[in-house]
Amino acid sequence: MQRLKVAVITPGSFVIPSPRSSSVERVIAHMVPLASHKLQAQIYGIKGAETPDHGDVDGIPCMRYTRGAGYIREVIADLKRWLPAVIDVHNRPAFAYAIREALPDRKVVLTLHSTTFIREPHLKRKDMGRILLAMNRIIVNSAYLGATVAADSPDAVRERIVINKLGIHPGDFLPRWTPAAEALRSARLDDFGWSGRRIVLYTGRLVPGKGVHRLLKALRRVVHTCPDVLLLIAGSAYYGHDRLTPYTAALYRQIRKLRLGRHVHFLGYVPHPALASLYQLADVTAVPSIEAEAFGLVNLEAMAAGVPVVASRIGGIPEVIQHGKTGWLVYPSRGEQEMADAIIRLLQQPGLRQQMGEAGLDEVRRQFLWQHSAQRWAQIITDCATE
Repeated sequence: MQRLKVAVITPGSFVIPSPRSSSVERVIAHMVPLASHKLQAQIYGIKGAETPDHGDVDGIPCMRYTRGAGYIREVIADLKRWLPAVIDVHNRPAFAYAIREALPDRKVVLTLHSTTFIREPHLKRKDMGRILLAMNRIIVNSAYLGATVAADSPDAVRERIVINKLGIHPGDFLPRWTPAAEALRSARLDDFGWSGRRIVLYTGRLVPGKGVHRLLKALRRVVHTCPDVLLLIAGSAYYGHDRLTPYTAALYRQIRKLRLGRHVHFLGYVPHPALASLYQLADVTAVPSIEAEAFGLVNLEAMAAGVPVVASRIGGIPEVIQHGKTGWLVYPSRGEQEMADAIIRLLQQPGLRQQMGEAGLDEVRRQFLWQHSAQRWAQIITDCATE
């Protein structure tokens, strides 16, 4: 039987595949190939120096065009030639609407990864309902994101919202809790000069909404109880670049003011494949967000590595972390006492860390694999095509 033709449109910001892309491109690169037995997919992205104009992403054809204002026009021209039954546009409502206008007889799906591009300055509130009403489906990665979209939308939009939670490939991560993994971890810590240190890991962008300044406040309290603690900060303000920003400069000043110099180490931007080995070093992963995360893929990455998470009870994070089982969910507070207490408790109890870490890995295997995401996505696309 002929497979249904589906086009997957990336935002046009990063090359796909690339270790220096955003999470949007990673989701597409991991998920879409796993649905190839059901769907005839074709991916659209931008050109890059390291990639051919037309290549593939793990066996899925990938058409690449010049980044910039002309990107979506070139994509539309190719869509008119290929004529897929369904067009899935990721995280760019304006692109999805332009495609709907250009190909009115095709089914158009908008996959949202966050609220960023349905908010000003990217999308005016008065235009949101009109654009979302033009979509046949709106895929979101959490119930929180679905509720946020629905709250500002007409009833007809709410009926088209479907949830497809993200996934992980556990084979990319080496869980800590085996003798071999612990021996490797010990050797790597020794190589870095961090033997005897208890490691808290933060991975993500260095922007105010991610709350690293919160984590530093909590760390000051942690140090009093666990003087051997070391916070590793892997990330930068921009994907792929370590340029200093006012916020990162403020973090450095905060560290000096709190006298945390020997307890914090900045690793700068770390390409995604290299992050897996960092999780193996961690005793705890911290996710101190103060702005609502739609999902928070870093939580799954830590769980896949068998590392317990201390995360903000905000946005879609509680849909991933089971409080008291796979990690601790904390509220923002003055001085970050609750976050500090959760980190201290885990650092002081190796048995609890292992218990939570293993529970997190079990949860990933149970419901957060890319295979699960791909199966749901294929069904959503098929249902959309046949409605």
